Parts: sequence; C-alpha cells; structure tokens
Amino acid sequence: MDKEQLLYLYFSNTLTPEQEQMFSNLLKTDSEFKAQFDFENNIKQVIKAEQSEILKSKLQGFENNRSAVQHSNKSWFNWRIAASIVFFIAAGWFGYDAFFGVNYNDLYTTNYKNYPNTVYTITRGEDTSSLERDAFVAYETEDYTLAIQKFNEVQHQQPYFNFYKAQSYLGLDELEKAKDLFLHETTINESQFKAEANWYLALINLKQQNKTEATKYLETLIANYNYKKKEAKTLLDSLD
Repeated sequence: MDKEQLLYLYFSNTLTPEQEQMFSNLLKTDSEFKAQFDFENNIKQVIKAEQSEILKSKLQGFENNRSAVQHSNKSWFNWRIAASIVFFIAAGWFGYDAFFGVNYNDLYTTNYKNYPNTVYTITRGEDTSSLERDAFVAYETEDYTLAIQKFNEVQHQQPYFNFYKAQSYLGLDELEKAKDLFLHETTINESQFKAEANWYLALINLKQQNKTEATKYLETLIANYNYKKKEAKTLLDSLD
C-alpha cells in the first residue's frame, strides 16, 4: 500500500487491523516514514491547541526545525505541506473532529473499565477453596484466561457466570466472544446485568468502529436504565 495513503488512513482513524500492523512495522523499520508521521502528528497536536498564540508559536518552532526532517523523495515533502494546509483549513472551518472523524479507539479507551466482582465475596486468607472462588480470584487479578477456564469447570452454573466470562473475553480483547455473551445477557428477562451488557456492547461496537450499532445500544441504555446514563449521553453526543 502507498505510504501516503497509509498515513491518511491513520489520521482519519480508518485503518484495518492488517493496515495497523503494516503501519506499526513501518514506524519501526522505515526512518523516513517515522519522520513523516512525527511531523504530521505534531501538526495534529498544533491544530488542537485552543489559543491562537500557542498555535503560532508551535508553528514557528516547526518551521525553525524543519531542516531536521529530511526526505529524499520530493513528492513526500510536497504532500506534507499540502496536507498541513488542508489540516489548518479544515480545523478553522469545521473543527478538528469534524475533519478527522470520530476517534473510536480513544472513546473506547476512555470509557472502558472492567466490571468489578459484585456477586461473590472473597475473604482474604480463607482456607476453603472452590472452582467459583478460584474463578473470581483469577478474575480480580485479571488472569482472564484462567477465570474463563474455572467458570467453565463449575458444575452448577450460576446465572451471572456468562456476564463475567464476557468481561474476561473483553479483557483478552476477544471481542466477538464477549459480544455473543453480552448479547445473550440482554435477552434474559431476569438477568441482573442487562443494563451493563448494553453498555459493554456499545463499547465493543465503538472499538469495531460500528457507529450504528454503538448508537443503538447507547440509546437503549439511556431510554431504559440508569446505569452509565450520563456517560452514554456524552458518548452519543460524541458520535453525532
């Protein structure tokens, strides 16, 4: 893939997982690409500056240090300048987020936090052991692989196990497995975690850059539950 296109996709938050890997490898192995990325990332930070004087001073700094960023390919330099001009025009007319689009990864990272264990009390230092206790000890210590294993080994499955298994899969970044379990949770009338499941489904879809589905779950949460209602409204506004 063309390097310029790869940079464009990065700054517009539309890289596929395969392109993200390619991008990461280029940053590590291609010094010219890394220099180009650093320059554009600096431009991005300047655009976000709220005060015009800060903006001017940073631009002057970039101009003074421009000679430190050398490229053998003249088209790269021309593209860099053109892109920078577009960045500033877009920032002035539309605002940074409107031009670059929603940063789904940032929204996910800001709002994600694993759900605490609220169903099984672990007494520190107690001698008794059980698979359920072992599962929640593993969960609380973020050993999610072990937690899933122990949850599955319990003979008498508790209704809340699926929710915590979903949390464990989410902690392992196995989004589809987590999604399936959270979806199941929303279909069970007596589930004590229906609201929470909608919240985490919204977050998963944010990470997958599925705005339509994320919006659906946020709207469901706001309309029917009090859990994370304020945060859901803020997220929904960010997606507009």
